[in-house]
Parts: sequence; structure tokens; C-alpha cells
Amino acid sequence: MRVGVFIDGQNVTIGARYAFGHGNMHPLLLARALAGDGELVEVRYATGIPTAEVDQDRHTSERRRHDLMLATDVVVLEKPLRYRWEWMIRDRSLPNPYEHQGEVRKARVKSRNRGQEKGVDVWLALDALVMCTRQDLDCVIVASADRDLDLIPDYLRMIPVNEGTKVVQARILDDDRELRQNPSYDETIAIDREVFEFARDDFEYDEPLDEAEVARFVTRLGVERDGVRD
Repeated sequence: MRVGVFIDGQNVTIGARYAFGHGNMHPLLLARALAGDGELVEVRYATGIPTAEVDQDRHTSERRRHDLMLATDVVVLEKPLRYRWEWMIRDRSLPNPYEHQGEVRKARVKSRNRGQEKGVDVWLALDALVMCTRQDLDCVIVASADRDLDLIPDYLRMIPVNEGTKVVQARILDDDRELRQNPSYDETIAIDREVFEFARDDFEYDEPLDEAEVARFVTRLGVERDGVRD
């Protein structure tokens, strides 16, 4: 079975950070784990990226990370973050708002210029949907827990001659939870701790990467022998 893997970068990274204490994973290794015995044809990674004008340090760090992905034949889809000034609550001792509905409380807040992803989920959905129609893919794995992407299988079924394409959801699974099947997809599979450790990315992107170390990593992955198309 020929497999394409589409990764919602922010959704997977934040989910892994909460579940496993570390967010970064190498997309190619993650895709290999998810594809299993299937023939991995393509890996696409969609994410927002900080703008250099607002956050030079994070932009540079993410640029290094994405460049390493490109070196492993991952297709990186970037969309600049949109920024707006908003208030951030600083009081961590506030109780659960659900248990105090309608109450008015004083709290310390801080103004911040927050970057947000806008349109990345739609972009990923459209890209995955288009890729689903390719004749060289039998299965599409969407790595995201974003419910907005649940529409992908429904729309795919509306396109003639693509009824047989299998669409699978991959989502982060905490250690203490059981995997639930998402009825919108043909199957739901877990990005559990074992998968996370297999794909874990421990490169430090805050500083320039050592070129020799990167070369050894790419060689160790056997990218030149991989079936993924650049």
C-alpha cells in the first residue's frame, strides 16, 4: 500500500509536549512509524512560522528545524504567523471558570503581541484532499487531532474514482488514555510514547547546527535509499 503522511505541525507538537514533556519529532521518522509496512511515498509538514520582524530568534530556530526536514525529503509548508496585541492572564491561582460561572474577579494581566496560526488547518486539509486524489497514493494518514480536518474523508468520497482511498487519522495518545476510533476516518491510530520515542527530535535549534552532525543524521536515516519523493 502506497502511503502519504500529512502532519499538522503545531497540533502534533503541542500535543506531544503535553503528553510526553517534549514536542519535537522528526517528521520522516514519525511518518515511517505511522506507515508501518506500507510504502511511504510522501511526507508533508504544514505549520505556521514566526516572522523575523516580530520574533527573530524563534524565526531563526524554526528555520533551522525546517531546513533539516527538507534535508530528509520532507515537504515543508510554511505560513507566517499573524500577530495581534492581547491581554494574557498572569494569575495562575484562578479557579476553574466552569465551577465559578458568572463570577467577576480581579486578576493580573500582561499585554503581549501574540502570534497565531491562521488558515494552516484549512491549508493542510486542502493539500491533503488534493493529494488524496493522486493515483500514486492508496492511503493518506492525517496526523492531527483537529476536528476541522474530519471533513477530509467526506469530501474525498464525493470525488469520483477516489472512493477506495483509505484515510487514517493519527493522533497523540497520552499514557493513561485509551485510543478511541474517530468515526469520520476509516481508522484511527495512535502516536503513543513508543512512536514518540522512535521519532523524537533532540536537536538544539537555538544555535546553528553542526553540519557534520546533520550529515551523519541524514546518512543514518538512509534518506538516499528512501522511497519518499523530494
